[in-house]
Amino acid sequence: MKKIPVIIPFFKDHDALDKAKQSLANQKIATELFIRDNSYDNILYTKAINEGLRKFCFNNSYDFILVMNQDAYPSANCLDVLVKTMEMNPKCGIVTPVAFDEQGKNTWYGGLEAFPWGRHRFGESSRPDTPDSLLEPFHTPWANGACMLLRVDMVKEIGLLDENMQFICSDADYSFTARSRGWEILVSPRAIIEHDLGSSSPLKNDWLTQVKLEDQIYFGEKWLSGDVYKKLSFEGSLLTSSVIANELEKSRSYLKEIS
Repeated sequence: MKKIPVIIPFFKDHDALDKAKQSLANQKIATELFIRDNSYDNILYTKAINEGLRKFCFNNSYDFILVMNQDAYPSANCLDVLVKTMEMNPKCGIVTPVAFDEQGKNTWYGGLEAFPWGRHRFGESSRPDTPDSLLEPFHTPWANGACMLLRVDMVKEIGLLDENMQFICSDADYSFTARSRGWEILVSPRAIIEHDLGSSSPLKNDWLTQVKLEDQIYFGEKWLSGDVYKKLSFEGSLLTSSVIANELEKSRSYLKEIS
């Protein structure tokens, strides 16, 4: 089995990082760490992940890459389960584990709405007597960037994360980009991490709140209204809802005529 590179954006919390590193040392699959230290030149989440992807994705040495927060702690079989899920699902581009906090409360069991703030699905059990039917991998609209395994072939096809979103939304954006190219996003409930929701809460400080709001707005413009295309294209200022609807109707009518 090839080593799995692990990309961790790090910011000042050495105790959390040490715990994360120990959890990776306990995995059945050997890992190779890329820890991007944001403590002094904080480039935030997305650029840190992209630094790691550039390092590992384009030399044909790896099949999968794990992206992980410094405060996400995989259980001993987590990475093994994620890799097996990938191998059994060749169309899967991203697979995520489920997450529980230190008290055993579920904090991630798939994604629900991605906008305005990503909403997590909660409430599923990780007890040993959980029926097998509830532990099978299932599709999710978007993957949680706190811990996600990426298929290198997918990264080569769709590219890096969109750095127009610096801290939040880039995981959801990357998921929708992957799905728009035909890749699947799965949750694998047999893979478990310990992770709380503190680091992704909407409000932290004025500077970070501004960054998060800018990320949210860009994500909305890109996916909800098409405003990014309108800003970039020559015809953008003309693309009202009625114009778009009329042009699409012309194409549909013409398609009917020739088919």
